[in-house]
Amino acid sequence: MRLTSGWIWSAALGLAVGLGALGAIEGFVIPRSQAILDARHPAAAAAVRAATSPEAVARGAHLVQVTDCVACHGGRLTGGVMSLSGSTIYAPNLTVVGKTRSDAELDRAIRQGLKPDGRSELAMPSQAYAAFTDDEAASIIAYLRSLPTRGVNLTQPPLGLILRANLARGAMKTETQRVAEARPPVAAGAGVERGRHLAAVACSQCHGADLGGGPGSPGPDLTINTYYDRAQFHALMRDTGRPAEGMELMSQTALSSFSHFDDGEVDAMFDYLMARDRALGVKKKG
Repeated sequence: MRLTSGWIWSAALGLAVGLGALGAIEGFVIPRSQAILDARHPAAAAAVRAATSPEAVARGAHLVQVTDCVACHGGRLTGGVMSLSGSTIYAPNLTVVGKTRSDAELDRAIRQGLKPDGRSELAMPSQAYAAFTDDEAASIIAYLRSLPTRGVNLTQPPLGLILRANLARGAMKTETQRVAEARPPVAAGAGVERGRHLAAVACSQCHGADLGGGPGSPGPDLTINTYYDRAQFHALMRDTGRPAEGMELMSQTALSSFSHFDDGEVDAMFDYLMARDRALGVKKKG
């Protein structure tokens, strides 16, 4: 077959582009992303000690349920498989790590997004869990320690180029970055602090640490004044109504986690969110 000069130039250009992309990967994406992944971060002092009382274990079990740990770690907390920027991520088996890590290591993983060696987690929602109190963290650790060991902790497979490229160019943030940049939900009065706290640990995974939504958050600003009255909010949290289009994730979360909030907790969140709307100047339609 006779090769035309145009075909030869096209092939040469394609080869040059391919080699350029390969050079970018080898020269920037891989070393830059690896430096981010390998960076060691200073850990805040962790004075938490696992609680031991049955009441603490029960409180920890409740917190694990309502803050949706099962979504990543599986219904029995024996680990789960997630996809993050095209890479497979294994959520740890909490029945194993709950017994092999120290209280301080577990606390730092939960509230600071840190691995035992000081590297950052990638998919642990510590920007939300940072709001847990010392007593809540101690109760969660107590519950994890109470679980019977099941299965093994799987080894994380290599991360893919898309995830690495997103890390290298700053489109994806590590958990320590998200924790450092997180802003708490707006204060709306001492009388609604309980609801503010519950919303911070349970809702900010999807709606942002300040509940304002925004880039990187699958949920919108958590404004309810124009959408829900108290009864409707209870139905939303229990998923007793038909989910609106685009709210399938909320429906799933309500079924797996939020439906385990008691009525007092749901009322506290509703009262806070209404007070937040007033503080932000959100007016009810009509």
